[in-house]
Amino acid sequence: MKSLLTLAILATLPLCAERKPLPGQAGNDDVELVASVIINPDEIKDALGADLGPGYIVARMKVTPKTDNPLPVSLDDFTMISGKDGQRSVALEPGQIAGKGALVVKPAANQPGGVGTATNGPIWGGVAGLGGGNRRPADPGVDTKVESGKDQKDNPLLPILKAKVLPEKESTDPVEGLLYFTIDGKVQPKDLRILYTGKGGRLIIEFQNPPKKKKEK
Repeated sequence: MKSLLTLAILATLPLCAERKPLPGQAGNDDVELVASVIINPDEIKDALGADLGPGYIVARMKVTPKTDNPLPVSLDDFTMISGKDGQRSVALEPGQIAGKGALVVKPAANQPGGVGTATNGPIWGGVAGLGGGNRRPADPGVDTKVESGKDQKDNPLLPILKAKVLPEKESTDPVEGLLYFTIDGKVQPKDLRILYTGKGGRLIIEFQNPPKKKKEK
């Protein structure tokens, strides 16, 4: 009887080992990733201590190496994908958001709208599937150019973004910080996933919406 019970327990072990990762987590023998997404502009402002502006999503990321060898961590390791419409955004460097030489988008001369507005970061577009970020094809109704030069003033947001971004380094210890992405339109956490393609392998982190708060009677 004892031998039969032991066999029954052993038979269940592979099933336990292959259970699906929890939302916001992914890992293998080399690395463990834990993340959460911040979509609400007010919550992003609370996390940064400054207003980032529209069109951005922030992710808190913790990378924990699981081997004795240092693991390189790079912003290029992370791509956010919207399952809603296929948009993709590689994690942006602080200078791409608030540095000199940011992408400026203005209406073309023959289009209505007068003087154009500027966006501080590159816009990434919607090619479905997994992989690196792709720039959106040019819109014939807008002119795009990169403005740079000594006349541009330093953006006070830049040092804040640099202080909080996920550090790029090799480490055997956990590395924590924020990742900045651009995703257009309204999305929910369940619409998003983060693709990791670093030295630790290839992993996908999925998210779920927080439980709805019960209305007080």
